[in-house]
Amino acid sequence: MAVEKKKFYERPGFWKILLAVALGFAFIAFLLGWIGFGVPDWQAFTRNNSSTQEFYGLWAYCQQAPPYYSTTCKHWGDAATQLYNGSQPNFISTADGLITTGMIFLSLGLMAGIVAAILPLLCYAAGVLTFLGFLFIIIGLPIFGQQSNDFSKLLGDTSYNKRYGFWLMVPTIILSFIAAILFIITAFLYQKYGFGNIATNTKSRRAYGGQQFLGPANAIPGMPYAMRPGMMPYPYPPPGPVVPSLLSQYIARRMPRYYAPIVVRPTVVSAFPQPSTSGAGGQPIYVTPAYYRPAVVQRSSSAPTVNLTGRAVYAPTVRVS
Repeated sequence: MAVEKKKFYERPGFWKILLAVALGFAFIAFLLGWIGFGVPDWQAFTRNNSSTQEFYGLWAYCQQAPPYYSTTCKHWGDAATQLYNGSQPNFISTADGLITTGMIFLSLGLMAGIVAAILPLLCYAAGVLTFLGFLFIIIGLPIFGQQSNDFSKLLGDTSYNKRYGFWLMVPTIILSFIAAILFIITAFLYQKYGFGNIATNTKSRRAYGGQQFLGPANAIPGMPYAMRPGMMPYPYPPPGPVVPSLLSQYIARRMPRYYAPIVVRPTVVSAFPQPSTSGAGGQPIYVTPAYYRPAVVQRSSSAPTVNLTGRAVYAPTVRVS
């Protein structure tokens, strides 16, 4: 019978490939996310009556003034006091809280994915944490994008645009979502087909555990107990092989002690000397067991001698008158 070929995802080591790809996506999302999170280059604008370019992000507010256009940055708390009468725009705080929480979950998901190389079932936790990071970031980023444009229009700015810090969060969202899905698939495939961890060689030994396929049970020939003939298919299926017990095999393999057949020779009483017949039979000499008692044959001296063995028989002399 031909063995059914396994599909590619049923191989014991396929989960390692998915885990490596998921870790790669999560790591790239981690780098891009924290770079975009830390820089102030999210929204830039220029006022109508000024040549100074201003831009801000989640944490800082910066200005580039001519003629050298040197950059001066301040924390949002200080900048709001000087520029907006101490009132920081609400969308900054909302987006800051959501994206910060998302980046923390993304970082925890990446750490769980790294530990999952040793404890693969932690891929479930890595997938959930990474997905939560994706969820918070994808909620916070549109809030900042739309509200920052509305804020620039409200101030009457001549021009405004998004800068690279904002756009770095877009691949972060995409890669974190892909990594979360791959983490979940990795955990599922490991639980169903895999074993060991990332360092286990799946080609050096066979997988063990899981559902066991038992062989045919020992069956006694004949119809099962309380089974009517009409319930059994005809002809009756052959019973399974009956394996003898270990005791039966041991007894069958023992070599029994050999005892030669007992030759009972009649005792002849005669006045003439009789030749010795010891060793004439050519049989090996064995020790008669202690529990064996040979039969004693008593014959009459006048009884005829009948030779049925084909050997020489020594009988007493009979006088013929």
